[in-house]
Amino acid sequence: MKRTIPWAVLLVLVLVCPLAGTAQSPDIPTAIATALGQGDASGLSAYFNDNVELVVGSKNDIFSKQQSHGILSEFFRKNRVNRFNVLHKGERDLSCFIIGTLETDYATYRVYVLTRKNENQNLIQQLRIEPSNE
Repeated sequence: MKRTIPWAVLLVLVLVCPLAGTAQSPDIPTAIATALGQGDASGLSAYFNDNVELVVGSKNDIFSKQQSHGILSEFFRKNRVNRFNVLHKGERDLSCFIIGTLETDYATYRVYVLTRKNENQNLIQQLRIEPSNE
């Protein structure tokens, strides 16, 4: 009887600990990648924090959610998106990021999105859309 108790505890820990870790693990919502692939500024801005560090074209600053939406709308109007491919993603503590390529009619861009868990939602803290070196 004494030998089965440690095994039972070990079995419970092995089964429960991975579930507890994934429940707390932040992840970039798929809607962000979908919005990038569709050139949907409104879909992206739904995930903006109140202020976003934004690098798009000649714009490079911290902007309000509304200003960021306007800048992205203008970018997507000028650059019709064909597709967005996620190349890499990762997470650390309460932050997640994705790096990908955004293919438009005229150019290919490297995209970096950094989110941070804020209350129960991952919000975009930083968005960079820069010309690709390819």
